[in-house]
Amino acid sequence: MRTLDVERLATGDYVLVKPLLVELHLSEQVHYADHPQLPREEIERHLTQIPSAFRGENVIYAVRDEVGQIVGFCWIVLYDPGTGLEGEVAELYVAEGHRGQGIGEMLVRQATRLFAERRVTLAYVWTRPDNAAAVKLYGAAGFEPNRQLVMTWYPGEPSNQS
Repeated sequence: MRTLDVERLATGDYVLVKPLLVELHLSEQVHYADHPQLPREEIERHLTQIPSAFRGENVIYAVRDEVGQIVGFCWIVLYDPGTGLEGEVAELYVAEGHRGQGIGEMLVRQATRLFAERRVTLAYVWTRPDNAAAVKLYGAAGFEPNRQLVMTWYPGEPSNQS
């Protein structure tokens, strides 16, 4: 049995994780009823290039199976908003048939190692509170629930202000 290793992908290797990124978007969008549910073709078209929200230094770690196919990835964005280097686990995904093998743990461990090496002052990850597996995974890696109140504004919604 082959040992799974984490590798850092080259800048031009976005195309290698795009199929898994599409699967991630397809599986997550159903949890957000207020957002449009896009068909696979539209998600693929939207993800033709690196998502514009990923501004900063993009680092992608991946794990391949025994035939060399990428079965999991962790997308990290590093940036300095003027208060020190910050990091975000922007995306993490392990393909359906490869879950439960420790791939997610390996990828998150590599992300936190990068944060430590680069002396990141703050690192975070967004996940749904009802995604128990993700909450457990990130908690085991040292991430904690945020102590800040995060409020959002959506255009077009009525305001409660007089």
